[in-house]
Order: sequence, then structure tokens, then C-alpha cells
Amino acid sequence: MLRFLLAGLANTAFGYGVYALGLSAGLPPQAALAGQFALGILWNYMLHARLVFGVAGYGRLPPYALAYAVAYGFNAGLLQLLLSAGAGPYAAQALALAPAAALTFVLVSLALGVPPRAAGRRRR
Repeated sequence: MLRFLLAGLANTAFGYGVYALGLSAGLPPQAALAGQFALGILWNYMLHARLVFGVAGYGRLPPYALAYAVAYGFNAGLLQLLLSAGAGPYAAQALALAPAAALTFVLVSLALGVPPRAAGRRRR
């Protein structure tokens, strides 16, 4: 779990940075979010698969990408809900980070073949 949290911090900083850069470049929030997920898939896979779960190679990349697509859909829906409720684009995504990260942990664990309960005990 600690490795996932540390990798998650790095992934979140990278992803939110891409999102904020997209917004500051004039992209609408949903387009900035799509860019964040598109650029983040390979970066995040490398951190999660190798450093967190000890998975070598790219054989698990397709299910990982599918898990990220589901997480993206959840995040995009939550972002839209928060924007509709009146949150600004930066604050809305900041609020969506924690629930999106929790779902991502479960989905990524399953995609990489590590049950979520065992993920915290992997590679000590």
C-alpha cells in the first residue's frame, strides 16, 4: 500500500500538472482531463506495474489501459457533476482526486493480477 501511495502521489502530481497545463492553454476541463489520462497511461503503468506490484513487461498493459479507461469515465462523470454544482475547473478536479484514486487502486490491482487486499502485502 505504501508503494501504491507513493506512486500515486507521483502519478497525481504528473496528471494534475498535465490537467492544469491543459486548462491554462485554453482547453475545456473535459479535454484537459482526457489529455491527462491519455498521457498518463504509460507513465502510470511503469510506476504501478514495476515499482508497486512487481509486474515485468507490457503483457498486462491492455487490461491496465482498460482499467484506466473505466477510471477515466468515473473521473469525467464526477468532474462534470462538480462543475455543474458550481465548482471551478481546478477545484472540481482537486475534489475528484481522492475518489478517483481509490477506484483506480482497485481497478489497477485487478488489471495487474493482484487482488486489492493482497496489493498492500506485495513485494516487501
